[in-house]
Amino acid sequence: MPVSHSLTNLMLSSPSKLLALLLLTGLFCRCQEVAPNAEPFVYVSASRNDVSQRTSAVCAYRYTIANTFARLDNATQREAIRAGFTVWSRINPNVGFLELPDRPEITIQFADPSVVQSQAVPVVTGLVPGSAVTVSALRTASNGVRTVLLSNAHEWDGSSLTKAVAYQVGLILGVATSQETNSIMSPIFAGQPTMPSRADSLAVRSLYPLPCADLANVKFLPCSLKVNKEITQTIKFDKQGTVVIKASGQMTVGIFVGISGPDGRVDGPFGFAILPEYNLIQTIPHAAVMYKVDNETEWRFWKDKPTFSTNGRLYATLTFAINDANLTDNSGAYDVVVDYQ
Repeated sequence: MPVSHSLTNLMLSSPSKLLALLLLTGLFCRCQEVAPNAEPFVYVSASRNDVSQRTSAVCAYRYTIANTFARLDNATQREAIRAGFTVWSRINPNVGFLELPDRPEITIQFADPSVVQSQAVPVVTGLVPGSAVTVSALRTASNGVRTVLLSNAHEWDGSSLTKAVAYQVGLILGVATSQETNSIMSPIFAGQPTMPSRADSLAVRSLYPLPCADLANVKFLPCSLKVNKEITQTIKFDKQGTVVIKASGQMTVGIFVGISGPDGRVDGPFGFAILPEYNLIQTIPHAAVMYKVDNETEWRFWKDKPTFSTNGRLYATLTFAINDANLTDNSGAYDVVVDYQ
């Protein structure tokens, strides 16, 4: 018997079966009209820049990581946070980031959601509406220090951490928020890699078009140095005040003088005076630490003059040396620390 005749006979002989089939077909079609659920995503931050605009002359930002996230191993999270900074310096080498715990300009901190002020934000991805939770925030203190707050209620992984930090750092740099989901500056994170869009690259290059002098042999205080010969270091002052030089440690000065500290030696072996020709400066003890500030012509004995004023300068070039005319038979080095008093 042909199949069509069998189906006809079935439909005629079983009206209840036909009704059930029609109901199932209608239900199936009705279900297809319901939009699929949106993919899970988070809203990185409610903070935004409407336009790209540089707000600071700084091009080398000091940052520190204040604490850790308990549910992710320390190495992974620190690497991810650093990657959030590095993505910008790779786009434009004229901007840089220095991880320094003292007097940072940017602090990364995990905090309670109430501090972050996490909230659900309506977000549309494509044609599908959804709701996303704000998981990070940017706060600026009265002294200008920025804090990137990361909600410790969120289940962070390496990718989401990098995205959140990169977005907030972009705000600090002055880059505009973007509606392109593939942009670093999109506040939406749905698992996409943190890669710069063309707009991100153009914006940060236009904001920082010149080489950053602070990234070329410039250090911030406190600064630690090993001194056993003449060395020069440029310091940038992030505040005005008095700078202090501290020296410690020991080194071996020749085969006859022996061990010396940074204060130097006024006598040699068996109490004999050190011959004048072994000194560069006769008024400073032999092998002592001495220094100059900027273009000074005279050396300063660090112990007699351990401090100097910033005098409104943003930078100072410090030159250190030891008072010894022959460095070839010395070994070791003194530890010198430059810091604010």
